[in-house]
Amino acid sequence: MQKILIVSHCILNKASKVEQNEADLAEEYELRDRLLSEIQKQDIQLLQLPCPEFVMYGSRRWGHVKEQFDHPFYRDTCRKLFGPVLRQLEAYAGDPERFEVLGIVSVEGSPSCGRSLTCSGNWGGELSDLEETEKRVRGLKMIQAPGVFMEVIQGMLAEAKLQVPILTMQETVSFLTCQNQEKEGK
Repeated sequence: MQKILIVSHCILNKASKVEQNEADLAEEYELRDRLLSEIQKQDIQLLQLPCPEFVMYGSRRWGHVKEQFDHPFYRDTCRKLFGPVLRQLEAYAGDPERFEVLGIVSVEGSPSCGRSLTCSGNWGGELSDLEETEKRVRGLKMIQAPGVFMEVIQGMLAEAKLQVPILTMQETVSFLTCQNQEKEGK
């Protein structure tokens, strides 16, 4: 049986992330390396989600918060991008003798791909008023909520009556490590 994981785009392509200090991403990259190592050890097949942020705003975009993406046009774009992936999941799920879909791997903190942690706040407006901009930046925070793309994915999976868990990278590493230890009899 072939095992399949669906991964957020930037897990395989970190060039798609918002430009930032790479040192700030060290913990995420270490977790990503552990995840990819387990995937390789267990010969798990990967399906890469598209990145709606990159598709809509490109590589030179600023960081966003969930509220900036929580509008009909962005949600519609997410639905269109996830549609072909959903069709593939339906095909794999329709052949349970050959395939096991393990889940979708999110990226915590993302306003799009966070599963239970996303960036939130009153971010937007003209940047020429530096005092107002700094005040808004100080007001940004992480909240316990899914990102917009993950919300759309959850809804589309429910509409298709597909039970595919959405997991954080940490949860996925723990799950795969346990599976590997069980397989090796440890």
